[in-house]
Amino acid sequence: MHTKTAIITIGLSVAMLAVPVVASAQTVTPAKGAVRKEANLTRLNTACTNAINQRLSSLNSANTRINGLVKLSSTQKQQYSGEITTDISGLQGVQTKCTNDFNASNVQSLRADYQSVFTQYRIYAEFLPQVHLLTASDTMSVTQTKLSDLATKLQSRIQSAGNSSNLTSLLSDIQAKVSDANTQYTNVESQVESLTPQSYDSNPSGTKSTFQNARSEIQTGASDLKTALSDAKQIIQALKSSNATTPTP
Repeated sequence: MHTKTAIITIGLSVAMLAVPVVASAQTVTPAKGAVRKEANLTRLNTACTNAINQRLSSLNSANTRINGLVKLSSTQKQQYSGEITTDISGLQGVQTKCTNDFNASNVQSLRADYQSVFTQYRIYAEFLPQVHLLTASDTMSVTQTKLSDLATKLQSRIQSAGNSSNLTSLLSDIQAKVSDANTQYTNVESQVESLTPQSYDSNPSGTKSTFQNARSEIQTGASDLKTALSDAKQIIQALKSSNATTPTP
């Protein structure tokens, strides 16, 4: 009898010890839904931070390029720099909101924050392509001015050397190419200066088409200037061969 009682007592003790172990295991294991939510929060927060940092870096670089442009007026520089400052401030505000929503475990709001980086700030869709084209146009304008001045000096030297028909033909080609390059970069400026993120939102295909046309004109203008420079080098070499005083391109 004592043996049977002891066995029962031991069995009950083992059973009682087993209960809290099972309960403890169930308590510390998070539900699959909670794990999934935490993973989504982390993924969205990381993606939001990376997207914002990438755009902040691009905007700061663009601001440096804009301030270094020669032909762009001070008023235009102030306009674009102001837009950059506004975008930077806005993106920093989104970053703060992302952090707050992440800490509050609000997946829906965090997802909306992330999407706003793309929908409210058309950095790569509109603004930076605009800046890049204006930068290219400005560079082409500076080069065009230098080649135009060189053509004027070469014209004087050619006249002093006796107006060789070959050199006169090359000079005419320089002048024509320089003039066309001027037309190309002027067209680019007039096309892209008025574009805004809002114009992209209202007509994305039209904005993309404008950019494509502007890039094509930049390429045409660059080709014009390359040909003009080649013509100038030929003239200079010919004048050197005739022992005439020549300008440096």
